[in-house]
Amino acid sequence: MAARFKIFLDTSALLSGLNSPLGGAGIILNLFKEGELEIIVSEFVLEETRRALQEKFFKLQKPFEDFLNLKPKILPDPTIEEVKKAAKIIDKKDAPILAAALSVNPDFLVTLDRQHFLTPEVIRFTPFAIGTPGDFLAGLRI
Repeated sequence: MAARFKIFLDTSALLSGLNSPLGGAGIILNLFKEGELEIIVSEFVLEETRRALQEKFFKLQKPFEDFLNLKPKILPDPTIEEVKKAAKIIDKKDAPILAAALSVNPDFLVTLDRQHFLTPEVIRFTPFAIGTPGDFLAGLRI
């Protein structure tokens, strides 16, 4: 079965899904495992996730390895120019994530970072929907 939606996960959503399989982000990861969704992450997201696993979430190493074994689409890091463009509308820490998402134009960018991603300026600038795992699931019809 072909995946029905392309979902870009940021670091916060990926960590949440790994940590809480029954929460919204965990449900999204399960839908990916079942082939209902295509999950997209960037090298930057994976680097941030690995760092968080080493610093404070070491118990999630096995679920993270299991996730990688499911073969999510992994994007290369965006160019410096793409990051600079994204940094004009979002906090510079989050610009590499937004730039990567813009390069692939997903159906939805899933994040728990409301403060930086769910601003009127970011929402106006992006051609795709952005929201929390719950926002995505609320609009999903499987």
